[in-house]
Amino acid sequence: MIVNAADVNASIQILKDCGWNLENAVNTALEIQNSGQSSSGSSNPNPNSASSSTLQRRPSASSSASGAGQGAEDGKSGALNNTGGGSAGGAGGGASSGAGAPENWIPLNTMMASSLSFLGPVAHRVLPHWAAESQNIAPRTFTQRLKNEYSDLPNFYEGSYREACRLARNQNRSLFIYIHCPQHEDTDDFISSSLSNDTVRESLNSNFICWAGSVTQTDTYKLCQRLRVEGYPCVAVLNPHREASRIPVPLHEGLFPPEQMVNWLHEVRTKYEAEIAEARRRRNEVKQNSQLREFQDMEYIQALEADRKREEEERRQEELKAVEEMEEARRKAEAERKQKEEQQQEERRKKQKLEKRKAVLQAEPPAGPGVVLVVVRLPDGQQIKRRFREEENFGTLFDLIQTYELVTPHGDAIENWVMRSRFPNKKWDDREMTLKDAKMGRQAMFFVQEDI
Repeated sequence: MIVNAADVNASIQILKDCGWNLENAVNTALEIQNSGQSSSGSSNPNPNSASSSTLQRRPSASSSASGAGQGAEDGKSGALNNTGGGSAGGAGGGASSGAGAPENWIPLNTMMASSLSFLGPVAHRVLPHWAAESQNIAPRTFTQRLKNEYSDLPNFYEGSYREACRLARNQNRSLFIYIHCPQHEDTDDFISSSLSNDTVRESLNSNFICWAGSVTQTDTYKLCQRLRVEGYPCVAVLNPHREASRIPVPLHEGLFPPEQMVNWLHEVRTKYEAEIAEARRRRNEVKQNSQLREFQDMEYIQALEADRKREEEERRQEELKAVEEMEEARRKAEAERKQKEEQQQEERRKKQKLEKRKAVLQAEPPAGPGVVLVVVRLPDGQQIKRRFREEENFGTLFDLIQTYELVTPHGDAIENWVMRSRFPNKKWDDREMTLKDAKMGRQAMFFVQEDI
Protein backbone atom coordinates (compact mmCIF):
# COMPACT_ATOMS: atom_id res chain seq x y z
CA MET A 1 0.00 0.00 0.00
CA ILE A 2 1.22 3.55 -0.75
CA VAL A 3 2.11 5.24 2.54
CA ASN A 4 5.31 7.28 2.14
CA ALA A 5 5.78 10.98 1.47
CA ALA A 6 6.66 10.38 -2.18
CA ASP A 7 3.13 9.10 -2.89
CA VAL A 8 1.12 11.78 -1.08
CA ASN A 9 -0.78 12.76 -4.24
CA ALA A 10 -1.84 9.15 -4.87
CA SER A 11 -2.96 8.78 -1.24
CA ILE A 12 -4.96 12.00 -1.38
CA GLN A 13 -6.62 10.85 -4.61
CA ILE A 14 -7.68 7.57 -2.94
CA LEU A 15 -9.12 9.54 0.00
CA LYS A 16 -11.07 11.81 -2.39
CA ASP A 17 -12.47 8.81 -4.29
CA CYS A 18 -13.61 7.30 -0.95
CA GLY A 19 -15.25 10.50 0.26
CA TRP A 20 -12.45 11.07 2.78
CA ASN A 21 -13.49 7.96 4.69
CA LEU A 22 -10.20 6.69 6.12
CA GLU A 23 -11.27 3.07 6.60
CA ASN A 24 -12.66 2.82 3.06
CA ALA A 25 -9.47 4.43 1.72
CA VAL A 26 -7.29 1.87 3.55
CA ASN A 27 -9.40 -1.05 2.26
CA THR A 28 -9.27 0.32 -1.29
CA ALA A 29 -5.49 0.73 -1.13
CA LEU A 30 -5.12 -2.82 0.20
CA GLU A 31 -7.23 -4.17 -2.67
CA ILE A 32 -5.10 -2.26 -5.20
CA GLN A 33 -1.93 -3.63 -3.63
CA ASN A 34 -3.26 -7.21 -3.47
CA SER A 35 -4.35 -7.10 -7.11
CA GLY A 36 -0.87 -5.87 -8.08
CA GLN A 37 0.81 -8.61 -6.10
CA SER A 38 -1.43 -11.34 -7.58
CA SER A 39 -0.67 -10.16 -11.13
CA SER A 40 3.09 -10.31 -10.52
CA GLY A 41 2.73 -13.98 -9.46
CA SER A 42 5.67 -15.91 -8.20
CA SER A 43 8.18 -14.23 -10.52
CA ASN A 44 8.88 -11.53 -7.94
CA PRO A 45 8.43 -13.14 -4.49
CA ASN A 46 8.50 -10.88 -1.51
CA PRO A 47 9.41 -12.54 1.82
CA ASN A 48 7.71 -9.81 3.79
CA SER A 49 4.38 -10.25 1.96
CA ALA A 50 4.21 -13.85 3.10
CA SER A 51 3.27 -12.66 6.56
CA SER A 52 -0.36 -12.20 7.55
CA SER A 53 -1.96 -8.99 6.26
CA THR A 54 -3.82 -8.57 9.49
CA LEU A 55 -0.72 -8.35 11.70
CA GLN A 56 1.71 -5.49 12.18
CA ARG A 57 4.71 -5.35 14.50
CA ARG A 58 4.59 -2.84 17.39
CA PRO A 59 6.77 0.20 16.52
CA SER A 60 9.78 0.94 18.70
CA ALA A 61 12.04 3.93 19.10
CA SER A 62 15.10 2.11 17.71
CA SER A 63 13.29 0.68 14.70
CA SER A 64 11.74 4.09 14.02
CA ALA A 65 15.12 5.77 13.98
CA SER A 66 16.76 3.10 11.81
CA GLY A 67 13.74 2.94 9.56
CA ALA A 68 13.74 6.69 9.07
CA GLY A 69 17.44 6.79 8.13
CA GLN A 70 17.27 3.83 5.81
CA GLY A 71 14.03 5.12 4.27
CA ALA A 72 15.63 8.47 3.47
CA GLU A 73 18.50 6.72 1.65
CA ASP A 74 16.21 4.38 -0.28
CA GLY A 75 13.83 7.08 -1.54
CA LYS A 76 11.35 6.87 1.30
CA SER A 77 9.35 3.92 -0.08
CA GLY A 78 7.55 1.26 1.96
CA ALA A 79 4.38 -0.84 2.29
CA LEU A 80 1.64 -1.30 4.90
CA ASN A 81 2.62 -4.92 5.54
CA ASN A 82 6.23 -3.91 6.06
CA THR A 83 7.33 -4.90 9.58
CA GLY A 84 9.35 -1.71 10.10
CA GLY A 85 7.91 0.38 13.01
CA GLY A 86 8.79 3.95 11.86
CA SER A 87 6.20 5.90 9.95
CA ALA A 88 8.89 7.24 7.68
CA GLY A 89 10.65 3.86 7.45
CA GLY A 90 11.34 2.39 4.02
CA ALA A 91 11.90 -1.06 2.66
CA GLY A 92 15.31 -1.35 4.26
CA GLY A 93 13.96 -0.58 7.69
CA GLY A 94 11.26 -3.19 7.17
CA ALA A 95 13.71 -5.87 6.23
CA SER A 96 15.93 -5.23 9.22
CA SER A 97 13.08 -5.63 11.69
CA GLY A 98 11.22 -8.49 10.03
CA ALA A 99 12.71 -11.16 12.27
CA GLY A 100 10.98 -9.94 15.44
CA ALA A 101 9.57 -12.35 18.02
CA PRO A 102 5.89 -13.36 17.59
CA GLU A 103 4.90 -11.73 20.87
CA ASN A 104 5.68 -8.31 19.34
CA TRP A 105 3.05 -8.70 16.59
CA ILE A 106 -0.26 -6.86 17.07
CA PRO A 107 -3.51 -6.49 14.99
CA LEU A 108 -3.37 -4.27 11.93
CA ASN A 109 -6.33 -2.07 12.91
CA THR A 110 -4.53 -1.06 16.14
CA MET A 111 -1.47 0.19 14.21
CA MET A 112 -3.34 1.70 11.27
CA ALA A 113 -2.72 5.26 12.42
CA SER A 114 1.07 4.82 12.67
CA SER A 115 1.13 3.00 9.35
CA LEU A 116 -0.46 5.94 7.47
CA SER A 117 2.73 8.00 7.51
CA PHE A 118 1.52 10.49 4.93
CA LEU A 119 -0.43 12.11 7.77
CA GLY A 120 2.89 13.33 9.26
CA PRO A 121 6.54 12.46 9.84
CA VAL A 122 6.21 11.31 13.47
CA ALA A 123 6.30 7.59 14.26
CA HIS A 124 4.10 7.51 17.39
CA ARG A 125 1.16 9.69 16.37
CA VAL A 126 -2.20 10.20 18.09
CA LEU A 127 -4.85 7.61 17.23
CA PRO A 128 -7.43 9.11 14.85
CA HIS A 129 -10.96 9.81 16.01
CA TRP A 130 -12.46 6.58 14.67
CA ALA A 131 -9.83 4.52 16.52
CA ALA A 132 -10.02 6.51 19.74
CA GLU A 133 -13.77 6.07 20.11
CA SER A 134 -13.46 2.27 20.25
CA GLN A 135 -11.40 2.55 23.46
CA ASN A 136 -13.07 5.63 24.99
CA ILE A 137 -13.63 5.52 28.79
CA ALA A 138 -14.81 8.03 31.36
CA PRO A 139 -12.11 10.40 32.73
CA ARG A 140 -12.66 9.28 36.32
CA THR A 141 -12.42 5.60 35.35
CA PHE A 142 -9.19 6.18 33.41
CA THR A 143 -7.55 8.08 36.29
CA GLN A 144 -8.48 5.35 38.76
CA ARG A 145 -7.09 2.65 36.44
CA LEU A 146 -3.88 4.63 35.99
CA LYS A 147 -3.44 4.94 39.77
CA ASN A 148 -4.09 1.22 40.19
CA GLU A 149 -1.56 0.30 37.49
CA TYR A 150 1.21 2.69 38.62
CA SER A 151 2.17 3.61 42.17
CA ASP A 152 3.46 6.91 43.61
CA LEU A 153 1.79 9.06 40.97
CA PRO A 154 0.98 12.76 41.49
CA ASN A 155 -2.49 13.64 42.75
CA PHE A 156 -4.24 13.55 39.38
CA TYR A 157 -7.69 15.17 39.43
CA GLU A 158 -10.40 12.57 38.81
CA GLY A 159 -12.61 14.43 36.39
CA SER A 160 -12.81 15.86 32.90
CA TYR A 161 -10.34 18.30 31.38
CA ARG A 162 -12.88 21.16 31.58
CA GLU A 163 -13.50 20.47 35.26
CA ALA A 164 -9.75 20.45 35.93
CA CYS A 165 -9.37 23.83 34.17
CA ARG A 166 -12.22 25.25 36.24
CA LEU A 167 -10.59 24.01 39.46
CA ALA A 168 -7.22 25.50 38.46
CA ARG A 169 -8.84 28.87 37.70
CA ASN A 170 -10.65 28.91 41.01
CA GLN A 171 -7.44 28.11 42.91
CA ASN A 172 -5.25 30.39 40.72
CA ARG A 173 -2.81 27.58 39.92
CA SER A 174 -1.29 26.28 36.69
CA LEU A 175 -2.66 23.11 35.12
CA PHE A 176 -0.20 20.23 34.54
CA ILE A 177 -1.32 17.81 31.80
CA TYR A 178 0.01 14.31 31.17
CA ILE A 179 -0.99 12.59 27.90
CA HIS A 180 -0.82 8.83 28.41
CA CYS A 181 -0.12 6.57 25.40
CA PRO A 182 -0.46 2.93 26.48
CA GLN A 183 0.99 1.62 23.14
CA HIS A 184 4.26 3.55 23.44
CA GLU A 185 7.34 1.68 24.61
CA ASP A 186 8.66 4.65 26.64
CA THR A 187 5.49 5.12 28.69
CA ASP A 188 6.45 2.80 31.55
CA ASP A 189 9.98 4.25 31.76
CA PHE A 190 8.67 7.80 31.81
CA ILE A 191 6.18 7.10 34.61
CA SER A 192 8.61 5.11 36.77
CA SER A 193 11.59 7.47 36.34
CA SER A 194 9.90 10.88 36.09
CA LEU A 195 6.27 11.03 37.24
CA SER A 196 6.89 8.73 40.21
CA ASN A 197 10.02 10.61 41.28
CA ASP A 198 9.65 12.06 44.78
CA THR A 199 10.94 15.53 43.86
CA VAL A 200 8.79 15.74 40.72
CA ARG A 201 5.71 14.47 42.54
CA GLU A 202 6.20 16.93 45.43
CA SER A 203 6.65 19.85 43.00
CA LEU A 204 3.51 18.90 41.07
CA ASN A 205 1.34 18.36 44.14
CA SER A 206 2.47 21.62 45.76
CA ASN A 207 2.27 24.00 42.80
CA PHE A 208 -0.05 22.57 40.15
CA ILE A 209 -3.44 21.06 39.52
CA CYS A 210 -2.58 17.75 37.82
CA TRP A 211 -4.72 16.04 35.19
CA ALA A 212 -4.06 12.96 33.06
CA GLY A 213 -5.78 11.78 29.91
CA SER A 214 -5.34 8.83 27.59
CA VAL A 215 -4.69 9.32 23.89
CA THR A 216 -7.42 6.73 23.25
CA GLN A 217 -10.04 9.07 24.74
CA THR A 218 -11.93 11.29 22.31
CA ASP A 219 -11.64 14.44 24.43
CA THR A 220 -7.92 13.90 25.01
CA TYR A 221 -7.42 13.25 21.30
CA LYS A 222 -9.03 16.61 20.49
CA LEU A 223 -6.84 18.28 23.12
CA CYS A 224 -3.76 16.74 21.51
CA GLN A 225 -4.83 18.15 18.16
CA ARG A 226 -5.23 21.62 19.63
CA LEU A 227 -1.85 21.41 21.42
CA ARG A 228 -0.25 19.91 18.27
CA VAL A 229 1.15 16.91 20.14
CA GLU A 230 3.31 14.72 17.89
CA GLY A 231 5.25 12.46 20.25
CA TYR A 232 4.88 10.54 23.48
CA PRO A 233 5.06 10.54 26.40
CA CYS A 234 3.88 14.16 26.49
CA VAL A 235 3.45 16.65 29.33
CA ALA A 236 2.25 20.26 29.13
CA VAL A 237 1.52 23.15 31.46
CA LEU A 238 -1.42 25.50 30.83
CA ASN A 239 -2.39 28.83 32.25
CA PRO A 240 -6.09 28.15 33.01
CA HIS A 241 -6.97 31.83 32.64
CA ARG A 242 -6.07 31.76 28.93
CA GLU A 243 -6.89 28.13 28.25
CA ALA A 244 -9.15 29.02 25.30
CA SER A 245 -6.49 31.13 23.55
CA ARG A 246 -4.33 29.87 20.69
CA ILE A 247 -1.04 30.91 22.32
CA PRO A 248 1.40 27.94 22.22
CA VAL A 249 1.79 26.28 25.60
CA PRO A 250 4.99 24.78 27.06
CA LEU A 251 5.03 21.03 26.40
CA HIS A 252 7.62 18.26 26.31
CA GLU A 253 7.51 15.07 24.26
CA GLY A 254 9.50 11.92 25.03
CA LEU A 255 11.51 10.85 28.06
CA PHE A 256 12.20 13.58 30.60
CA PRO A 257 14.93 13.16 33.28
CA PRO A 258 13.60 14.14 36.73
CA GLU A 259 16.13 16.94 37.30
CA GLN A 260 15.35 18.55 33.97
CA MET A 261 11.64 18.10 34.53
CA VAL A 262 11.79 19.84 37.94
CA ASN A 263 13.74 22.75 36.44
CA TRP A 264 11.30 22.95 33.54
CA LEU A 265 8.31 22.99 35.89
CA HIS A 266 9.95 25.73 37.97
CA GLU A 267 10.62 27.87 34.90
CA VAL A 268 7.08 27.45 33.56
CA ARG A 269 5.54 28.17 36.95
CA THR A 270 7.69 31.30 37.33
CA LYS A 271 6.61 32.41 33.87
CA TYR A 272 2.94 31.87 34.65
CA GLU A 273 3.03 33.44 38.13
CA ALA A 274 2.91 36.98 36.76
CA GLU A 275 0.12 36.05 34.32
CA ILE A 276 -1.88 34.31 37.04
CA ALA A 277 -1.37 37.25 39.40
CA GLU A 278 -2.54 39.65 36.70
CA ALA A 279 -5.52 37.42 35.95
CA ARG A 280 -6.30 37.28 39.67
CA ARG A 281 -6.07 41.07 39.87
CA ARG A 282 -8.38 41.47 36.87
CA ARG A 283 -10.83 38.96 38.31
CA ASN A 284 -10.83 40.76 41.65
CA GLU A 285 -11.28 44.09 39.89
CA VAL A 286 -14.15 42.74 37.82
CA LYS A 287 -15.65 41.18 40.94
CA GLN A 288 -15.34 44.44 42.89
CA ASN A 289 -16.84 46.44 40.04
CA SER A 290 -19.64 43.93 39.77
CA GLN A 291 -20.25 44.06 43.52
CA LEU A 292 -20.20 47.89 43.40
CA ARG A 293 -22.74 47.90 40.58
CA GLU A 294 -24.87 45.38 42.41
CA PHE A 295 -24.65 47.52 45.58
CA GLN A 296 -25.59 50.68 43.69
CA ASP A 297 -28.41 48.89 41.89
CA MET A 298 -29.60 47.50 45.21
CA GLU A 299 -29.56 50.96 46.80
CA TYR A 300 -31.49 52.40 43.86
CA ILE A 301 -34.02 49.57 44.00
CA GLN A 302 -34.34 49.99 47.76
CA ALA A 303 -34.92 53.75 47.34
CA LEU A 304 -37.60 53.09 44.72
CA GLU A 305 -39.15 50.48 46.96
CA ALA A 306 -39.11 52.88 49.93
CA ASP A 307 -40.84 55.60 47.86
CA ARG A 308 -43.40 53.12 46.62
CA LYS A 309 -44.09 51.85 50.13
CA ARG A 310 -44.39 55.40 51.45
CA GLU A 311 -46.89 56.32 48.76
CA GLU A 312 -48.81 53.11 49.36
CA GLU A 313 -48.81 53.80 53.11
CA GLU A 314 -50.13 57.34 52.63
CA ARG A 315 -52.83 56.09 50.29
CA ARG A 316 -53.69 53.28 52.68
CA GLN A 317 -53.90 55.70 55.63
CA GLU A 318 -56.25 57.96 53.68
CA GLU A 319 -58.42 55.05 52.69
CA LEU A 320 -58.34 53.71 56.26
CA LYS A 321 -59.31 57.11 57.64
CA ALA A 322 -62.26 57.34 55.26
CA VAL A 323 -63.33 53.81 56.17
CA GLU A 324 -63.02 54.58 59.89
CA GLU A 325 -65.16 57.71 59.55
CA MET A 326 -67.81 55.75 57.70
CA GLU A 327 -67.61 52.96 60.26
CA GLU A 328 -67.86 55.43 63.14
CA ALA A 329 -70.96 57.01 61.65
CA ARG A 330 -72.47 53.57 61.10
CA ARG A 331 -71.67 52.47 64.66
CA LYS A 332 -73.15 55.65 66.07
CA ALA A 333 -76.36 55.19 64.11
CA GLU A 334 -76.49 51.53 65.09
CA ALA A 335 -75.96 52.38 68.77
CA GLU A 336 -78.76 54.92 68.71
CA ARG A 337 -81.06 52.44 67.04
CA LYS A 338 -80.19 49.68 69.53
CA GLN A 339 -80.59 52.02 72.46
CA LYS A 340 -84.00 53.00 71.23
CA GLU A 341 -84.99 49.38 70.69
CA GLU A 342 -83.68 48.40 74.15
CA GLN A 343 -85.70 51.15 75.76
CA GLN A 344 -88.79 50.00 73.95
CA GLN A 345 -88.11 46.39 74.90
CA GLU A 346 -87.49 47.37 78.53
CA GLU A 347 -90.79 49.17 78.67
CA ARG A 348 -92.61 46.22 77.11
CA ARG A 349 -90.89 43.78 79.48
CA LYS A 350 -91.80 45.79 82.58
CA LYS A 351 -95.34 46.02 81.36
CA GLN A 352 -95.45 42.26 80.72
CA LYS A 353 -94.05 41.49 84.18
CA LEU A 354 -96.58 43.74 85.82
CA GLU A 355 -99.39 42.09 83.94
CA LYS A 356 -98.04 38.65 84.78
CA ARG A 357 -97.74 39.53 88.44
CA LYS A 358 -101.30 40.79 88.46
CA ALA A 359 -102.51 37.67 86.70
CA VAL A 360 -100.71 35.23 88.98
CA LEU A 361 -101.36 36.82 92.33
CA GLN A 362 -104.67 36.87 94.08
CA ALA A 363 -105.90 39.99 95.68
CA GLU A 364 -103.79 40.98 98.66
CA PRO A 365 -105.78 40.16 101.85
CA PRO A 366 -106.18 42.73 104.62
CA ALA A 367 -104.30 42.39 107.91
CA GLY A 368 -105.92 40.06 110.40
CA PRO A 369 -105.96 36.51 111.73
CA GLY A 370 -104.51 33.89 109.32
CA VAL A 371 -102.56 36.56 107.37
CA VAL A 372 -98.69 36.70 107.19
CA LEU A 373 -96.70 39.81 106.25
CA VAL A 374 -93.80 38.69 104.00
CA VAL A 375 -90.76 40.89 103.29
CA VAL A 376 -88.29 39.74 100.56
CA ARG A 377 -84.97 41.56 100.02
CA LEU A 378 -83.63 41.30 96.45
CA PRO A 379 -79.86 41.19 95.56
CA ASP A 380 -79.82 44.77 94.26
CA GLY A 381 -81.31 46.09 97.52
CA GLN A 382 -85.00 46.27 96.53
CA GLN A 383 -87.65 45.04 98.98
CA ILE A 384 -90.94 43.32 98.28
CA LYS A 385 -93.65 43.63 100.97
CA ARG A 386 -96.94 41.79 100.68
CA ARG A 387 -99.50 39.97 102.83
CA PHE A 388 -100.33 36.33 102.17
CA ARG A 389 -102.84 33.99 103.65
CA GLU A 390 -101.37 31.13 105.69
CA GLU A 391 -102.91 28.60 103.29
CA GLU A 392 -100.89 29.98 100.31
CA ASN A 393 -97.73 28.02 99.43
CA PHE A 394 -94.18 29.19 98.67
CA GLY A 395 -94.83 28.72 94.90
CA THR A 396 -96.97 31.84 94.97
CA LEU A 397 -94.12 33.74 96.65
CA PHE A 398 -91.63 32.43 94.07
CA ASP A 399 -93.90 33.59 91.22
CA LEU A 400 -94.03 37.03 92.80
CA ILE A 401 -90.22 37.21 92.97
CA GLN A 402 -89.89 36.18 89.30
CA THR A 403 -91.97 39.16 88.24
CA TYR A 404 -89.03 41.36 89.25
CA GLU A 405 -85.74 41.78 87.37
CA LEU A 406 -83.10 40.09 89.45
CA VAL A 407 -79.66 41.69 89.07
CA THR A 408 -76.46 41.86 91.13
CA PRO A 409 -75.33 45.11 92.79
CA HIS A 410 -73.10 45.60 89.71
CA GLY A 411 -76.05 45.35 87.35
CA ASP A 412 -75.40 41.82 86.03
CA ALA A 413 -78.47 39.69 85.39
CA ILE A 414 -79.06 36.66 87.65
CA GLU A 415 -80.21 33.50 85.95
CA ASN A 416 -80.30 31.07 88.91
CA TRP A 417 -81.26 32.14 92.41
CA VAL A 418 -82.32 30.75 95.82
CA MET A 419 -84.39 32.16 98.69
CA ARG A 420 -83.07 31.91 102.24
CA SER A 421 -83.97 33.13 105.76
CA ARG A 422 -81.75 34.01 108.69
CA PHE A 423 -84.07 32.90 111.47
CA PRO A 424 -84.10 30.05 110.97
CA ASN A 425 -81.00 29.90 108.68
CA LYS A 426 -82.53 27.85 105.96
CA LYS A 427 -82.94 27.62 102.21
CA TRP A 428 -86.54 27.51 101.03
CA ASP A 429 -87.12 25.68 97.74
CA ASP A 430 -90.30 23.60 98.30
CA ARG A 431 -93.03 25.21 96.20
CA GLU A 432 -95.82 23.09 97.78
CA MET A 433 -95.07 24.01 101.41
CA THR A 434 -97.57 26.52 102.89
CA LEU A 435 -96.66 29.46 105.03
CA LYS A 436 -98.52 27.85 107.91
CA ASP A 437 -96.38 24.70 107.64
CA ALA A 438 -93.25 26.88 107.68
CA LYS A 439 -94.32 28.23 111.09
CA MET A 440 -92.96 31.69 110.32
CA GLY A 441 -95.50 33.46 112.58
CA ARG A 442 -97.34 36.66 111.66
CA GLN A 443 -94.24 38.13 109.89
CA ALA A 444 -91.57 36.48 107.71
CA MET A 445 -88.29 37.87 106.40
CA PHE A 446 -86.53 36.33 103.34
CA PHE A 447 -83.66 37.37 101.03
CA VAL A 448 -82.76 36.24 97.51
CA GLN A 449 -79.18 35.19 96.55
CA GLU A 450 -77.51 34.15 93.29
CA ASP A 451 -77.15 30.38 93.17
CA ILE A 452 -73.47 29.77 92.41
